[in-house]
Amino acid sequence: MKFGIKYNPSFAMLGIGLGPEESVRVEAGSMVGMSADMNVETSLNASYGADGGGGGFLKGLVVATARKFLGGETLFINTYTAGEKGGQLMVAPALSGDIIHYPLKGDTLMVQASSYMASSPGVGMELKFGGLSTLFGGEGLFLIKTHGNGDLFVNSYGAVKTIDIDGSFIIDTGHIVAFEESLDFEVRRIGSWKSTMLSGEGLVCEFKGKGRLYYQTRNLGAMIGWLTKLLPS
Repeated sequence: MKFGIKYNPSFAMLGIGLGPEESVRVEAGSMVGMSADMNVETSLNASYGADGGGGGFLKGLVVATARKFLGGETLFINTYTAGEKGGQLMVAPALSGDIIHYPLKGDTLMVQASSYMASSPGVGMELKFGGLSTLFGGEGLFLIKTHGNGDLFVNSYGAVKTIDIDGSFIIDTGHIVAFEESLDFEVRRIGSWKSTMLSGEGLVCEFKGKGRLYYQTRNLGAMIGWLTKLLPS
C-alpha cells in the first residue's frame, strides 16, 4: 500500500494506492473517490483482531452500536479491495482538519473513538472502556486500542500536534486525539468546582508516565457550544 496526505493541516485528504487485490479498512462515509473496479464490503464497526476476525455478528452489533452512540463513530466500516490491476482510493474526514499516519510495528496506540479513520488489515482494533470519568469529560465512554503491524490513519478537528511527556502533563479532554499506551491518564477538575463550572474549561485529563501524546488544535465541543448560542430560541 502506498499513500499520500494532501491539503493538511486544515482540509486534509488521504490518497491510497492499493496493489492487486490489496485491502484497506475505512470509516464509513469517508470516501471521496475510487477506481471503478474497486470492491467495497460493508460490515459492522466492531472490534477486529490483527488477523481480521471480528468476533461474531451479535458481539459485533453490540460493539458497533456502542461505538456509534457513545463513541461518536459510524455504525459501519467499509473494506475496500482493489482489482487485479490495483486501484486508487481517496478519503477525507467529515470535519475540516488534519490526518496523520502512524506505522504500527507490534506496538499499541490508544485512539480517541471518533478519531479513527483507516487502517491496513494487519492492524487490530479493540474497544476499551475509558472509565466513567471520560463520559463526564465529554469525550465519550470509549477509546480504541489499536495494535499489530500495519498502517494506521487518524484524523482530527484542526491540526494535529505532538508532545513528548516525561512526567505529567494536563490537556483539555476535547483536544485529545491519541496517545501511546505507556501513558496513564486521569480525568479530573482543573481546580475547584467553582473553577470547573465557571472557567469554561470543564474537565481536563492529566497524563503521567513517558510517551507521546497527539492532540488537536481545535475543540469540537467548544465549537458546538458557540454555535448553539447563535441558534434562535
